[in-house]
Amino acid sequence: MEDLLIQFVNTLDLSLKKINQGVGDRSGFARLTIHQLQYIDAIDQLGEPSITEIADRLKITKASVTTGVNKLLHMGYVTKTRSSQDRRVYHVSLTDAGRQLVQAKYQALHEYGEFIRSSLSEDEARQFEATIAKLVRLFGQS
Repeated sequence: MEDLLIQFVNTLDLSLKKINQGVGDRSGFARLTIHQLQYIDAIDQLGEPSITEIADRLKITKASVTTGVNKLLHMGYVTKTRSSQDRRVYHVSLTDAGRQLVQAKYQALHEYGEFIRSSLSEDEARQFEATIAKLVRLFGQS
């Protein structure tokens, strides 16, 4: 069982990396790194976060986020706006290009989910979804 689980996790990891690469290739954003895609995902999920909020979400340093966000800014995927309440704080938001990337990624993930679901019977799909929900809760707690 353990070997099969390791094989599944490795296969899933490789598949997700291929999806990210495929999204990049299809969307013209192939020059982005996995870390930059993570920044874009965090910004999308948080709305208009500060650098600190992004760092907290990704559990990395503010200096790393600042460097990453500045690269995305120069590439045209995000904008930075100084807070009107605290001039030391900048809020980051996605540009149209950044939002297009997020949309393309979710479309690819949806297609991947449909591919998996189509290979299972209704009963297997229900069991698989229940197991995945349990794992998501488990990983969400760690």
